Amino acid sequence: MARNPYAEIENGQPGRIGCLIHYVEETSSTQELARSLAAQGAPQGTVVIAERQSAGRGRMGRGWHSPPGVNLYMTVILRPRISLAEVARLSLVAGVAVAEAMETVAPGIVSLKWPNDVWLNGRKAGGIIAEAVTDAKSGLSCVLLGIGLNVNLSAEQIPPELRSRATSVLIATGRPCERVALANSLFLRLDSRYMETETRGFAAVREAWERYSALTGKRVTVVEAGTRHSGVVAGIDPDGALLLDCEAGRQRIVAGDVTLEGAYDRD
Repeated sequence: MARNPYAEIENGQPGRIGCLIHYVEETSSTQELARSLAAQGAPQGTVVIAERQSAGRGRMGRGWHSPPGVNLYMTVILRPRISLAEVARLSLVAGVAVAEAMETVAPGIVSLKWPNDVWLNGRKAGGIIAEAVTDAKSGLSCVLLGIGLNVNLSAEQIPPELRSRATSVLIATGRPCERVALANSLFLRLDSRYMETETRGFAAVREAWERYSALTGKRVTVVEAGTRHSGVVAGIDPDGALLLDCEAGRQRIVAGDVTLEGAYDRD
């Protein structure tokens, strides 16, 4: 079995993020490995980390470029007391925790693009997915919170077609990052933010998310269920939906693909 470099930050506290850390050198997807562990009764806070994913995926089933040994690919098992309708908000909660952790290694250049992208200097450095797992009665069994962060990825390791849109901590700051320390920082912040929302609801992190928003005040185009909306982002509402001021009035966007006008025009 491969040595687990993250064993030193495993906290052993049931229910806390990082209570157990399962490390593998390669898996098809940390989501699928975590799904299997959750079905076997793995406690809340269990984390799966892989050096490489052969079939990593992001939101809407999209592929996630996963070269080995440079980034953080993880899934956290959560067992929240919420409804299925509230699961999507957990990606926003996690976004705040990720942004706060990334600030420790890339201060002043971190932002969040609704609903689940992490940006450094206006380019994508990570993504988050909150996937609901239901039980036999269609109730919520657990949530698989997938987080992928480009940490020590070099520009040469990014596929040519993505180089104008993707980045990493190394590329953005010019400095390599200690992945175990970054993971530990993320676990601590996610634990705190998640517990806040468990007791106080999404309102506990809404203001913090807004501070990191890359879109507020910007003109965007959103494709939602085949319908195209264009307007200026006014923020997010108390449920985490995107608020878009269009010619016809304010629209509330629950899910959709967002394009920020001119986001990748610079060299």
